[in-house]
Amino acid sequence: MKRITHWHTPRGNFLDQPRFRPEVQGLRSLAVLLVVMYHVWFGRVSGGVDVFLFISAFLLSLSSLGKIQAGKPLKILGYWIHVFQRLLPVAALVIAATTVASVLILAPSRWNGILADAKASLLYYLNWRLAFTSVDYYAQDATTKTPFQHFWSLSMQGQIFILWPLLFALVAFLVGYLRLKVLPTALLIFGSVFVTSLTFSIIKTYSDQSFAYFDTRTRLWEFASGTLLAMLLLAWKVPQRAKVPMGWLGLLGLVTCGWILPVQQAFPGFLALWPILSAALVIAAGKTDSPLGADRFLSTWPLQKLGAISYCLYLVHWPLLILYTSKVGKAHAGFLDGTLLILASIALAWGLHQLVEKPLRALDRKPSAKALKASAAAPGGRHRKEVTSPAWVRPLALIAISLTLVGGPISAAQAWASYQHQRLLALAETSGSDDFPGARALTSSFSDYEHDPIPAIEPLSQYDGAQVPCAGDFLPQNLGLESFCTYEQYGQADSPRIMVVGASHAGQSLAMLRPLAEQTGSNLIDMHLGGCRYPQEPKPNEECSYLNSQITQEILESKPDTLVLLATLTDPASNQEVIMPGIEEKIAAFTQAGIQVIALRDNPRYTYNVYECAQTNLKNLAACQAKAADKLAPLNPAAALAARNPLVYAADLTAAYCPEGICQPVIGNVYVYMDDNHIGRAYGKTLAPLLADQLQNQGWGPRGPGSSWEIS
Repeated sequence: MKRITHWHTPRGNFLDQPRFRPEVQGLRSLAVLLVVMYHVWFGRVSGGVDVFLFISAFLLSLSSLGKIQAGKPLKILGYWIHVFQRLLPVAALVIAATTVASVLILAPSRWNGILADAKASLLYYLNWRLAFTSVDYYAQDATTKTPFQHFWSLSMQGQIFILWPLLFALVAFLVGYLRLKVLPTALLIFGSVFVTSLTFSIIKTYSDQSFAYFDTRTRLWEFASGTLLAMLLLAWKVPQRAKVPMGWLGLLGLVTCGWILPVQQAFPGFLALWPILSAALVIAAGKTDSPLGADRFLSTWPLQKLGAISYCLYLVHWPLLILYTSKVGKAHAGFLDGTLLILASIALAWGLHQLVEKPLRALDRKPSAKALKASAAAPGGRHRKEVTSPAWVRPLALIAISLTLVGGPISAAQAWASYQHQRLLALAETSGSDDFPGARALTSSFSDYEHDPIPAIEPLSQYDGAQVPCAGDFLPQNLGLESFCTYEQYGQADSPRIMVVGASHAGQSLAMLRPLAEQTGSNLIDMHLGGCRYPQEPKPNEECSYLNSQITQEILESKPDTLVLLATLTDPASNQEVIMPGIEEKIAAFTQAGIQVIALRDNPRYTYNVYECAQTNLKNLAACQAKAADKLAPLNPAAALAARNPLVYAADLTAAYCPEGICQPVIGNVYVYMDDNHIGRAYGKTLAPLLADQLQNQGWGPRGPGSSWEIS
């Protein structure tokens, strides 16, 4: 490639400055410190991660633009090898240690997910795993507490370290072979990335923020911003008088971002411009040559030292926080123990930097000409020179060793965990037996159990292949609702239909409705959507909004024999139980159309994961109990609905969750809950006879062919 014509840049541009910029190092330090403090002390997100992404792209872009300007090869393959040689071994060590600690501290039900997170972190795709897990309603609790969650940004950064050099290679090609100018060409490519990604980010954040938060595509513009700033500073010199106010304005914006903005609930979108622009102001201000400049603060010894261990500090602080709070059973750390956690994180990061990261970076440096000359002059030096390996061999070997030593055991452990999960799924099918009677134990006596309790299998696995997408006679009347509808056929196509509508607490009733439908020859139609309360969801997404806007008309047009709804709503932190907002008028409309309505009373909810608590306290289950009086209203609020309307049947299973007024985590050798608020499938299955008794006593029955109520 021919050397290209130099662009005209202002005197003192960034390429003329020293390669090491203490103000950028200090900015990185401040960002990681904000991330750690906000995580540990406030349980919030600071926006500092966005600054990391921005700085990474800025520094990479300066280097790449300089090489293109000078007509030097980008050496993309060598760049990839050396950057991951510096990053991966340290990350792999933290991943391995976190995995081992998680198995020792966290409940066994978490292990499968932990191993999957560990592998995704090691292979730089955790952000995508979290994105797709975030749309799985029953897995969302895991995404907020995994000790690997912070690897989402490192995964995204690793993906950009692969993509960005390719984009610069495109710039180099267009410049070298088509004789285009460097900055306009780079502006066209990275400006297009910026505009496209930011537009997509705004739209996706509005429609599905939980997915957008981890989506690489919604963050590309943040990286592109770093590249655009590098180009701006190559073409324009910041006025000296503007540098001091710019620097301090940027620092103020960075420090206040996480406190003012709902980062975790509203990012990335356009609000992420706040930390990005704040960081841009600080970097653009650069060296101010003023005692009042922000760069003087950022160049101080503590921030420079912290900058050296910033990568390690980011790696270790989150696992320490999550594993500590999980062990002591706290939602978040307080000021005192949080301070100790921060100090421990800094100490651990320093040790990791000194013992692992620093030596690895030293290996990555090319020996000086003087060192090579001395080596050649030493006895045997000529021989050693002849057998010297290529520069890429050692870094590539380190990458391979890291992946093998950590990824190999993780993959083996995953295979074991998968086998155990399948075994537990099979064991869950025995719920209701004498060894695992579940709710049967409330009405019959059983001897001591020889086995540990049946695990709480998530509601999504309760389908067991029985549910199929609605089609033919079971197709919804309102086209467009097909994707929300599944059915189980236990009778003829024209047999009475039981339809379940609402969020997960309505959907979990399928476990107890299935035996009832089988005995009565009814067909089950499931149109529930996790996280979408009917008729009003306080925080609906696009999918939920559409379903709730159409489902009422679908019910009135299809006229199922029976409709199952959640009629009350409990609160995790109190006994404030209320009628589901808007449900009374809907029930009135359905019963006027001749539809029977089963009004479910909500189960108790908790502020902690009952299932994990029970697993780690099998010898002291009282630690996981709660009084029914602290969780539910004294009387079922939905009972009045049934008293006023002969087609409404109240289903209240409180006695099966809280026998004798005490809400239990394990009943009849079966775990009751699968998390902090959902009833597990295995226990739900054993509730079928109790539900059938309640409904039969109130006169409910499918209006069709004869049926038997002998549910055992």
